[in-house]
Amino acid sequence: MATWKLSPQYKKSAVEKMFFYKEGKVITIEQGFRWATFSVESDERPLTDLELVNEDGYELSCIDNDESWEMWDMTDGCWLDIEAGNDKATSTDVEEFEAAWEEDSYCGVEELGWSNDDTEYYYYGPLALTNEDTGEEFLGEPENPIQAIDPDASITHAEIEELHEDAALEVTDWYPVSINPARVGSYETLPGTEANTWPFPVMATWDGKKWSTLVEQWRGLTKESK
Repeated sequence: MATWKLSPQYKKSAVEKMFFYKEGKVITIEQGFRWATFSVESDERPLTDLELVNEDGYELSCIDNDESWEMWDMTDGCWLDIEAGNDKATSTDVEEFEAAWEEDSYCGVEELGWSNDDTEYYYYGPLALTNEDTGEEFLGEPENPIQAIDPDASITHAEIEELHEDAALEVTDWYPVSINPARVGSYETLPGTEANTWPFPVMATWDGKKWSTLVEQWRGLTKESK
């Protein structure tokens, strides 16, 4: 039986959703993590190529062979939202819960009578599946999706993400395809009509006259990198 490891291909794509209950009321905590890995033992490959594309998000619950994914690690929490989980939980409940959580995390909310009885885990965006016994890896998106579009491009999604996190480099707003970039080069683009993080932006090249792929929105750096 092989050990399989599953992770998102891109950072900030793992979510933990915790459910807290008290006297019929529900409050949820949803936390995003920069990186996360789950594992499972299975004789068969647990996810197909199509499932690894993960267009709709993947819940890490039971898979077809009735084995459950086990958490390997979830590291570097990057955001957290606390919300009422049903109509019975009031804004006052949420405010008191938030204050207790900030003060003493689990112990703080437990002292208020809240109990964490359910937790769900989700991956968003393309996934990376690795057979730990053989080292074989399966990816939901090509390792260099930019070069799949433009063979002369050298920058990867991971490198773009690092640029975005550099305070000296900021991206522009999203522009409709009716507005052309001022310079030739590679840009983040979206095929849909709304600028959001799901699905992930696709890199495309503007040659001064036309795009290398179908584009409806685009954005780039506010100034050239050195």
